[in-house]
Amino acid sequence: MSDFDSTVLTAYGRLDRAALTRVQGSYDTTALLRVVDELDSIVGHARGPDGLRDVLLRLHGMAHVVVNGAGLSGSTKKESLPELAYDATSEIRQTIATLQGWVTLIEPLETLQPTN
Repeated sequence: MSDFDSTVLTAYGRLDRAALTRVQGSYDTTALLRVVDELDSIVGHARGPDGLRDVLLRLHGMAHVVVNGAGLSGSTKKESLPELAYDATSEIRQTIATLQGWVTLIEPLETLQPTN
């Protein structure tokens, strides 16, 4: 089989014919729309009040005081440094897990690249 027979020309470039057949039979394109919604949620939460951005800024302030000996710049009553670090890493790990799911979702589309 020639390279031309093993590929198909589409509006978005030449694709591997066998991979396209597999993807067409099993790929749920609406999952990509769910990823967009998840991204909006992650970004909104991260930038929202008490979101990851605020948590990281508070964590920096605490670490700056403890590690660098800086003067206090905020309240010391809400949570401890280790508790806040745990909260931040937990949220980051959850975001990483979500992003890894997105990679798994998108990877089948990479297989459409012809092998020449």
